[in-house]
Amino acid sequence: MKEQYIKQVEKELSLTRKAKKEVVRDLNEVFASALEHGETEQQVIERLGTPKEFAENTAEQLGIDSAAPQKRKGIISSVAALVVAVAAFVIYATTQSGKVPDGAIGQADAMTNIQVEGAFGFDASQIILAVGVIAVTIAIIQIIRTFRKNRR
Repeated sequence: MKEQYIKQVEKELSLTRKAKKEVVRDLNEVFASALEHGETEQQVIERLGTPKEFAENTAEQLGIDSAAPQKRKGIISSVAALVVAVAAFVIYATTQSGKVPDGAIGQADAMTNIQVEGAFGFDASQIILAVGVIAVTIAIIQIIRTFRKNRR
């Protein structure tokens, strides 16, 4: 029970490896001292709170914002999605700007009767546009989630 509790606390801690080792060492000492004074492991765990509560309290005592890594991940994923969206929109705009009129061969100004179709029955630029729209949507969702977590 104690080992399981300590492992869970270690997972919840957003600290350096060295700091985690110190907290685990201290936690083992707390359990050892309490057991010497007649407390059971269950009583110690109840007194310390859930592993998440203990980890948050420890981070607070050390002056560390335990939500910072989660905020950072949200910001990084938002920026990555926005970069993908911008790249997709730039590629789409580039492919559309030099588009030859339908039915023309090369840069001919007049209409011809020859039409060349690709091997696929779709325009790849539409897929790039869809990727851009999806990336913007993901970025917006991530930004909203990050702001909501910051308010809490």
